[in-house]
Amino acid sequence: MLTEDAIIIEAHDRASRDLQLEEATRLLSEKATDRGILVTRHSFTSFTATFSSCVEYGHIQELDLL
Repeated sequence: MLTEDAIIIEAHDRASRDLQLEEATRLLSEKATDRGILVTRHSFTSFTATFSSCVEYGHIQELDLL
């Protein structure tokens, strides 16, 4: 699910998780202008991908909240 500030990923299995994360980071990378991307794992099946001023432009950083 795409919101204005984030892409929310609800995965049902490993394969769908990987595909959704790749697509989310690709979409955000195309729109990035001055910030990097932060991918946050909230649970084993729930993730968000957002722009972050704490991540250097051109980079993707992961944050695991488990």
